[in-house]
Amino acid sequence: MFSGKGRHVLYLLIALAMLAYGLPRLELNATWDATSVFGLVWTLLAFVIVTAHVNALLMKEEKRKELARIKRAKAMYWERRLTEKTAVKRKVRG
Repeated sequence: MFSGKGRHVLYLLIALAMLAYGLPRLELNATWDATSVFGLVWTLLAFVIVTAHVNALLMKEEKRKELARIKRAKAMYWERRLTEKTAVKRKVRG
């Protein structure tokens, strides 16, 4: 449906709408009971989501390519490790 920056814009708008809807309804008073802790954690999580999508929108193409290269290298490393472990287990079992 959406790809690239369009997806980040959509998710950013959803997160901002979630904040606009939820913040007035949350009880963020000073007492540390379950409702205020939930409200604080929920608000912090929403701000983390907003920050992540703003970061993704402002990220330069070179940085995006570098992160994709690192992600591929990590995936290859873990795949190699898993295949080596299965090969060792097969040798031990006979």
